[in-house]
Amino acid sequence: MFSSRRISFHRLTLPTLLALLFAAGAAHAQASRTWVSGVGDDVNPCSRTAPCKTFAGAISKTAAGGEIDALDPGGFGAVTVTKSITIDGAGMGSILASGTIGVVINAPGATVILRNLSINGAGSTVGTHGIRVIAAAAVYVENCTLFGFSGNLVWVAAPAATQVFVRNSTLNGDWSSGTASGNAASALRMEGGAAVVEKSQLARATVGVSAQNDAKVALHDSTLVGHVTAGVLAQGSSQVLLERGMVAQSGTGVQADAPAQVRLSDVMVGQNTQGLTGNVASFGNNRVAAGNGTDGAPSTQLPQN
Repeated sequence: MFSSRRISFHRLTLPTLLALLFAAGAAHAQASRTWVSGVGDDVNPCSRTAPCKTFAGAISKTAAGGEIDALDPGGFGAVTVTKSITIDGAGMGSILASGTIGVVINAPGATVILRNLSINGAGSTVGTHGIRVIAAAAVYVENCTLFGFSGNLVWVAAPAATQVFVRNSTLNGDWSSGTASGNAASALRMEGGAAVVEKSQLARATVGVSAQNDAKVALHDSTLVGHVTAGVLAQGSSQVLLERGMVAQSGTGVQADAPAQVRLSDVMVGQNTQGLTGNVASFGNNRVAAGNGTDGAPSTQLPQN
């Protein structure tokens, strides 16, 4: 009787013990804060004293909601994000993404923060896109510089509930690879979701802001300069708001193809081939007669309530 009960006890508890040991090991493997360094190694635990080499190596060892920090200057490689995370380059970290996408975010319900990073697509093969957002609750791009990509610098093709915030950042559409050079497709392309751009510069892409489908974009205290086709292009049923900014030195400054609409408040639209065209509404406090080849005019005047 005793032997039988003892065997039964071991049979019941061994799986439980193994599960507990596995859980303890997994918890130990994922820290809330990890580190990368130009002299690190991805076999390391990504601690401050034994940092990893790449963001991709560190993210698997960082718990959801945790943070990856750069210890020193370096290019820490492209990364795919599938959970809540903060990646902070501390003004020194960069992502070199020759021939690929710098950051892919496919993290339904997650909050992703990209801060103090240089995301660079330049190389022997030009990078395709800077940041691609497929799914997330919120994405924050803070104090970042993106350049050297032939596609979109920030590309959001996400559900309507996804929000993207770009603050104090530069999206530069110039790219070169060997003897070839050109302009990115868009500095910011929104195919869904909503975006807020604040205190940022979007320069020298084919289109500065491309709002498609039912996307919503709000720009505040930002500059759109040097875009080949348009500074702002709104299509589908998208909505774009511009307040306190400048759209200059582009093909068309602001274009809205109805039913899409762009609303302007305290915006300078100048030195473009065409200033305004399409379904553009004005609060009556903008400056459009500012050296455009053809100024154009708002299709709707809005009251300042």
